[in-house]
Amino acid sequence: MQRSIAAITFIIFTMIGTTMAAVPIASIDRSVIAIDDTLTLTIRINDGGSYTGPDLNPVKTSFYVLGNSQSSRHMIRNGKSESWTEWVITLMPKRKGRLEIPAINVDGQRTQPISISVQPSIPTPGGTLEPVFLESEVDTSSVYVQQQIIFTLRIFQSVQLDNMNITEPEFDNAAMEKLGQNSFQRRIQNSPYRVHELRYAIYPQETGDFIIPEMMFSANEAMARRSAFSLPGQGKRIRKMTQQHKIKVKAPPPSFSGDTWLPAKSVKLIETWSNSPGNIYVGDSITRTITIEADGLLDSQLPPLSFSPIEGAKFYPDKGSSETSVTDKGSLSSRADSAAIIPTREGEITLPEIRLQWWDTKRNKMQEAVIPASTLLVKPALNGTQGNSTPLAMDHSLTAAKVSTVSADSQTADNLLWQVVAAGFALAWLLTLYLWWQLKSKGTIDVVQEDSVVAKSLSEQQTFGLLSQTCRDNDIHEVRTALVNWARAYWPEQNIQSLQDIQAQSDHPSLNTALAQLDNVLYGNQQDSSGWHGESLLSVIKLVRENGKNKSTKAAGLKPLYSN
Repeated sequence: MQRSIAAITFIIFTMIGTTMAAVPIASIDRSVIAIDDTLTLTIRINDGGSYTGPDLNPVKTSFYVLGNSQSSRHMIRNGKSESWTEWVITLMPKRKGRLEIPAINVDGQRTQPISISVQPSIPTPGGTLEPVFLESEVDTSSVYVQQQIIFTLRIFQSVQLDNMNITEPEFDNAAMEKLGQNSFQRRIQNSPYRVHELRYAIYPQETGDFIIPEMMFSANEAMARRSAFSLPGQGKRIRKMTQQHKIKVKAPPPSFSGDTWLPAKSVKLIETWSNSPGNIYVGDSITRTITIEADGLLDSQLPPLSFSPIEGAKFYPDKGSSETSVTDKGSLSSRADSAAIIPTREGEITLPEIRLQWWDTKRNKMQEAVIPASTLLVKPALNGTQGNSTPLAMDHSLTAAKVSTVSADSQTADNLLWQVVAAGFALAWLLTLYLWWQLKSKGTIDVVQEDSVVAKSLSEQQTFGLLSQTCRDNDIHEVRTALVNWARAYWPEQNIQSLQDIQAQSDHPSLNTALAQLDNVLYGNQQDSSGWHGESLLSVIKLVRENGKNKSTKAAGLKPLYSN
């Protein structure tokens, strides 16, 4: 019976494993090619298992399949095991126009379709072609200042070459981003050529004539071996030069009225929130993030967004982040700016609209990216709290004596009974003190708590990293310990034991509110953690670190060190 159950379990897990098999991913080296070019299609499965080859029959409708090779790899990177299987397929288009590589079946899983633009044959110089020649081009002859120029260089070879070198463009008055390098085959005058293509995005920073200078290519022509036992020799040295390109760079047009000049193909504004803006209470901390996404700009060109003051709420801007990625068509960039918003009253709070003017280089006119004005409906504070005015509750994780309220009637109780009780407490206290002294003298007890030792052994950066991970995991059960440990490392000269100690040391309004919310969730009458979000607490902690130490900095007279 047990064997049957085990067999059924194995079959079920096998079926689940088959269902959850890695999905193949298809990619191409270029999305725009000529009718005489080859194209490299790569299909990859992030798994090192055994797979049958992809079914390429649907591809043959629009492409010739010139080659197909398979490889598998397994490696360990940063202690993590990675395996994958890859097919590299060489294609050549059968006709011009917009062609599609259809979805390809690999062991029951299908790739996504890919669209390709196939252009007419590239004009070639008349007469006899040399075995090695260069060509270069720019996508435009006139741009606005800081507008993207796509510069393409191609090296053609019909003979074997060794020691190939090419100088790269350098500019004092322009920024440049390398987009990539590809190799493919092109048939020219019925002769096959190997083509090496390099693409650059260039951004002129000054008006006037912008020059892309000649670039030098050098190589040695490889000589065939005279016999199987001889070494290959080096043939004649080959040097070739590209042509020079002159581009007219114009100043921004007078019709542009924006604060920052942004010549791009497209610009978008995207708004995101750390948690639902429709479920916010007085004193809550919620993070609003505005992201600029631009096609045809570098991230260094994107301006930081300023958040206007909001009536009925406090806000604390965070440090922005930006990045640039590249494709064969140019640069894609983004910049994200965030602010923590803390409502101070209930009711409606209006967020003003955000507008960003930019210049559309395709339509040659000014455009605006807009996030419309919106309204937050703030609910009354939970558990009777009132935002920053709410005092932080006692830290219930530490042992505390119960405080009893003595009524007027109890004061008439028998004085003798009260004295007996007081004497009993005094005797118990003396006995505890004696036992503590005995244990300490024998070295069997350490009055410093374990997590305090851990905090002192870690740097502020390490404890902040642990706190950040705890907040991102939304781990309500571990966040108090991580928070106290970080505070001990951040204020090492202070005796931090509780959330209340952190509040007294920081005196930061938004941190006080966040600590009050955490305290209510941990120790309040309604201990429901579903509405607590660690990211909100983390955003406030980042603000505290950026603003610097408060009381301890003043006492020591030293500037704190940050690591953002």
